[in-house]
Amino acid sequence: MNTNSKDYEHANLFSRMVGIVSNEELELLKTKRIAVPGAGGVGFTHAETLVRMGVGAVNIADFDIFGPENMNRQFGATVSTIGQEKAVVLDKRLHDINPNINTKVFDGIKEENVDEFLAGVDLVCDAMDYFVIEPRILMYRRARELGIPVIVSGPVGFGASLHVFSPDSMSFEEFFNINPEQSTDEKLKNFGMGLTPSNLYLNYQDTANLDFEAKKVASLSCSCLLASTLTGSSSLLQLLGKQSFKSAPYCYQLDLRAFKFEEVYLPLGVASLANQK
Repeated sequence: MNTNSKDYEHANLFSRMVGIVSNEELELLKTKRIAVPGAGGVGFTHAETLVRMGVGAVNIADFDIFGPENMNRQFGATVSTIGQEKAVVLDKRLHDINPNINTKVFDGIKEENVDEFLAGVDLVCDAMDYFVIEPRILMYRRARELGIPVIVSGPVGFGASLHVFSPDSMSFEEFFNINPEQSTDEKLKNFGMGLTPSNLYLNYQDTANLDFEAKKVASLSCSCLLASTLTGSSSLLQLLGKQSFKSAPYCYQLDLRAFKFEEVYLPLGVASLANQK
């Protein structure tokens, strides 16, 4: 297959978007670089969704490999990819979609590579595992210093949440009421409270099914795709400079089983929830 042919030119690959976006906007998307930390349950489809919408460059970070336990919701997990590095599988997938995509692959997020991971990035789509907190704090802090917006959407029950952290909005640590004196479990509990402040899943189940001891979260493939839909829509609008979802301390929750979509305003972030009790 000749991947250098005109068939694979950017304008041809994404021509069916025209009418929703302009030809000029398609060309703009070609120049944009996103960073996707996490290539599992939502990161894989975050990246694919945005590459299929014409984004020209992606930085991928993940340290894990695919296992059979990932099959229920991680779209990179197949019999043929079990045992393979998630970031490498995603990288190949993106090149199979757009042979001209520019990618960089990183072995997770850490102090020594966070600057390189964020170099030249226009937007971060946070898809790290829920229980990965310290690298997440590091990445949000550095992205804010560099003036890079970060979007995070997490699946819960039959729904998903969406948070946008812009360089001039409430910070990640302020919103989730996280500080260095807290234990890891305290930070994770605040993170969970802030991700789903409306608790829409309580309309049909008793808990969010977080297992702190085993570091597992119950999730569905349909909700992971819903999270990528929210991230993809918000990201596209952000990259094109169009009006999008409000930044923190606003956040959003959509649950298709509860039949609800809510915009939530938490002026003090997670601390607002404590004050409501």
